[in-house]
Amino acid sequence: MLTYSPTAKPHRKDRPWLLLITAVLWISGASFFHAPWEPYEPYVVAVVKSMVTTNSWLVPYIASNYPYLDLQPFYFWLYSLIIKIFNFSDIANAIRVINSLIILTVIYTMGRIGSRLPAFKNGRSVVMILISSVGFVNNAYQLSPNIVVLLGFALYFFALQKSEHMPGISAGILAVGLILISLNFTAAFILMTLVLLFVVPVLNSQWRSLNYLITMSAGIALFALIFSSYAWQLNRVNHSFFVEWEHKYTSLIDFHIVNLAANLWFYLTTLLWYTVPSWILVGWTIYKRRMLLVQDKILQACIIMIILILLLALSSGRCEEATIFPIIIPMVLLASVEIDTIRISIVSLLNWFSLFVFGAGGVGIATLYIALNFGHPLDLFKQAQFYAPSYVFTFNFWSIVLAFIISGIWVFMITRKHIRGREMVSNWASGSTFVLVLFVSLCLPWFNSLLSFKDLVAGSTSFLNHDSCIATDGYNNLQSALWYYYADVRLVPITDINNSTCRQALLSVADKPFSDAHWHVLWSAKRPVDAKRYVLLERID
Repeated sequence: MLTYSPTAKPHRKDRPWLLLITAVLWISGASFFHAPWEPYEPYVVAVVKSMVTTNSWLVPYIASNYPYLDLQPFYFWLYSLIIKIFNFSDIANAIRVINSLIILTVIYTMGRIGSRLPAFKNGRSVVMILISSVGFVNNAYQLSPNIVVLLGFALYFFALQKSEHMPGISAGILAVGLILISLNFTAAFILMTLVLLFVVPVLNSQWRSLNYLITMSAGIALFALIFSSYAWQLNRVNHSFFVEWEHKYTSLIDFHIVNLAANLWFYLTTLLWYTVPSWILVGWTIYKRRMLLVQDKILQACIIMIILILLLALSSGRCEEATIFPIIIPMVLLASVEIDTIRISIVSLLNWFSLFVFGAGGVGIATLYIALNFGHPLDLFKQAQFYAPSYVFTFNFWSIVLAFIISGIWVFMITRKHIRGREMVSNWASGSTFVLVLFVSLCLPWFNSLLSFKDLVAGSTSFLNHDSCIATDGYNNLQSALWYYYADVRLVPITDINNSTCRQALLSVADKPFSDAHWHVLWSAKRPVDAKRYVLLERID
């Protein structure tokens, strides 16, 4: 039975092989192949497909002559270049594998940073905290530029840490980190990282060295050269797109004092769940070290980064997770350094809480699998069938094997005796891995059927007139990405479809009867989880 001992010698049970298995299984959950899901995945696969097939790399498009502005072109290059070199045929699965390698690089880099922080075997603790963080799971288990930006922040801190002894290599790493950070929707994060580079030497004499100066100046110069070259080429090739991109990228501040209280409340409540369990451990670190925290220059940089992220988020005028997600990186590093000093009462409370949460999650997943397989409980089966009506259960032996493996690892981890702070973190990481991998091994086919657009698009193809143009209302909407990726149909974006010369139009509308004097409905369908319906219209002569 699980026991605690306040006097037990800190026995290190977070074995390297357990760390490796946990991390590999955690990453494998993000690698499971499935159809593109909202919000970003349909756009990512559509733009990458367009780049690979048309070789239009500098300006991204989705099956039309109007550039796609919502995500930075750099992001799509990462996938398109590898797919083009190795000639992968399945774009969506290739992107997912590449995304998994990016996740692995983030985890490895964070482990390397943690191993040089002032704590015992801290690299392992950093990895365990990272993979158990809700925010990191949220960003890693979907295709979005956020995971690449997180890699940029990890490389940024790694370069700062290595600058003392390897300024040349650190400058290159810093430049790569800044380039990846620049993939964000706005220039807020890149501005923040540049400000930090100039602020830390003023606040701490440890940064005032020739090696740091070389790292900072060479890294910024290399980044500026690459980024300005891209901007210059973009302006030269498509000036109108460049103007739109520049306006959106430099729109940083929209602060209104009347919204300050609401924004503060939003970010407070968001961070309470988004940075679990990091914020709890950060609180303990601040309590234990207080002013001693600033003696380590990387931890000091983490504190400044957190402050800058929150200030820029509040000044942006937006209440969105996208404005604060990089806070995961400095929070995890700060959370790791006082794990071994956590009081046994706190360890006990957090450990039992994690056992309850992840145990309940495992029971819920197993119950859903039984309902999908055997039809009981009947209410749960009917509910699952309603949300995924096209799903047909197929027994898979290997999914059961994987479920037993991850369950066995979790049980082994939580039944260790004399649990202390470090083992509590390992239990939390193994619990999050257990829930994630158990879900994708047992319920991913059903969940994929629930969120996939593949069947929806396939149902419309027999009604499409491929010999004529098909209009859609607006630019770069979801249907443009979906029908281009699945059916290779290039919708023509029109502001007002009534002014279009196309005989057909494909729209997304509110889920209610659609009628228009100029058009009649040929086909209509929706996913049960959607509040909107897709309709294919044909012009009335």
